[in-house]
Order: sequence, then structure tokens, then C-alpha cells
Amino acid sequence: MKKPNHLLESDVREELDWDPALDDGRIMVKADDGRVTLSGAVPTYADLVEASEDAWSVGGVTLVDNQLLVGPGGELVADADLAARCVAALDADRFVPHGAVTVDAVDGWVGLNGRVRRHFQRLAAKHAVERVNGVLGVTDNVVISNDPIPTDVAERINKALRRKSILDGSVIEVSASDHTIYLDGTTDSWAASQTAEDTAWSAPGVGDVINRLVIVP
Repeated sequence: MKKPNHLLESDVREELDWDPALDDGRIMVKADDGRVTLSGAVPTYADLVEASEDAWSVGGVTLVDNQLLVGPGGELVADADLAARCVAALDADRFVPHGAVTVDAVDGWVGLNGRVRRHFQRLAAKHAVERVNGVLGVTDNVVISNDPIPTDVAERINKALRRKSILDGSVIEVSASDHTIYLDGTTDSWAASQTAEDTAWSAPGVGDVINRLVIVP
């Protein structure tokens, strides 16, 4: 059963307020038949990403349209200085292989390039630079090395999915083509869909995951 718009707006608003890591003072929330629109401004790009994740975590949300702008965060940071800060953030992150990811910055927008072996390393690099003051956006061009992939990778992923209690009641079909994993079927929430996707990414040799799961609250 879908939540009324006013109740969904209230729930999302309260979830944003509940998050101590998020500066949500300038965020506006609008709900329309499960679709939630976030508008307004936040001080950092990390806040923009955090707001989307918070909204998706609320029951009854079927789509999040994030129209937030990254507002002035105080000092204006020259691109060369911003790139240097991002490199330092990458070097300080224990999950990012040293020197594997390079950075360029243009007008506050940061591009990441390079090659890593696992998906969690690529995510760690993106999360590290998102938190750097002055970053207005991130383009992630980091690729994953084509390590050998097990022939039974789909069955391994299926077994891992069955161990996740959040996926009880979900109907998920896993298929593989080369290094790409496809997820088809239904789940009852965004959190369940993300759990399925993260689980697939954790399998060895996976280079891409195509999540085609449909959320049916």
C-alpha cells in the first residue's frame, strides 16, 4: 500500500533531520505517488549524495529525483589546490591502492581515472573525494581489472543473496555474461535492491552489475 504524499514527505523530512552527518537546513522535499523530489541546496557534494541515500531508505519511496545544488561552501578553491586535496584524501584512504587513481579538477568538478581490482576500491576512491571541501561533483571513470571470473559465479551470488534476511520475499534472477552480472526480478525496497547489487559486486572477477530489479512496495 502506497503512503499518501503528505505522509511520505513527512517521513523523508524526518529521516533527513535524523541524519547527524547531513546539513539539511536548505533541503525541500516533495512527494508524488512514491516519487520524491529533493530541491534546494547543500553545502557539499557529500551532503548531496547523503540526502539521496537517506530519502531512498524511507519505506514507500520508489524513485528519488535529486535536484539539489551544491551551494557556496565558504572559500573558493583553485582547481590545482582542489586536485591536490583530493590526491591527499585518496592517499589517506586505506582501501584505495596507492597511485592507482589519478585526479583532475575543472571548475570544482573532479574526475577520477585509473584501474583497480575490486569494486569496493573504486567506491572508496569516490567516497574519499566526495568529502573534500570545494568539490562540486565527481565523474568516476575508474575501471575494474578483468580478473578471472568463476564459471559458477551466478550460483555463488544466488547463495549469497539467500543469506540476506532483507531479501526474504524478493524474487531475483541472477545471470552472467563475461564479467557482467545481471539482476532481474522484484524487491520491496530500495535498501533490498542495493543489498542485492552490493552482494553481486562482492563476487570475484565482476566488472559490472546491471541492476534491473523493480521495487514493489
